Amino acid sequence: MTLCVPAESSLILTPRDFRIIDLAMRAAEPVEPVPLDQGHREAVGKAVIRLYTSGMTDPGQLAEAASAMAATRLLDRRRWRGDN
Repeated sequence: MTLCVPAESSLILTPRDFRIIDLAMRAAEPVEPVPLDQGHREAVGKAVIRLYTSGMTDPGQLAEAASAMAATRLLDRRRWRGDN
């Protein structure tokens, strides 16, 4: 019997990895406090981790790419639900 384990659950991150992810998440936060869509921060976090584990390690690039990915996902989700 073969046990299938999702890739994310077998990922081992070091303190350095967490520091880079933390820097990227902080860089992705808006300068001005604005109300964010529900789920935006979670979507950014998922994108940061996905990009980081794919090899992107620059916190600034991670923040920029993850923010764009999260915004696109949230827009697509709203479009499918019919939200305005």
